[in-house]
Amino acid sequence: MPPEAPQGQALIFDSSTLILFLNDALPEDAAEVLNQSVQAGLASISAIVRAEVLAWREHTAASLTAARALLDVCHLVPVSAAIADEAARIRRETGLKLPDALIAATALLQRATLVTANGRDFRRVPELVLIET
Repeated sequence: MPPEAPQGQALIFDSSTLILFLNDALPEDAAEVLNQSVQAGLASISAIVRAEVLAWREHTAASLTAARALLDVCHLVPVSAAIADEAARIRRETGLKLPDALIAATALLQRATLVTANGRDFRRVPELVLIET
């Protein structure tokens, strides 16, 4: 069971969590965290997450429509120079793949908790606050 999101805490959702949600494969308690965050206007995604979710190869026409609808209700955080610089530091120090380093940097610079089903990789960034789904 993932820990509950801190009250009023902005959350950054990783593509792994969103793809599980779109496939009805996200644990119920994690889906509730996502739903509550969306309803409270606290759900954010990196531009990288948007691209990863839309690029998922298993999409049908219906699932792609559902994915766009979900992504459109999340606050989109663009990749700024500051995020790119922080991602470069994270990649250098941890060896994390660049897309994951960009997502981690987004969460850090937004002072947000990252919600992910990929905790194994993101735990390599010690200062990152995670909710693992």
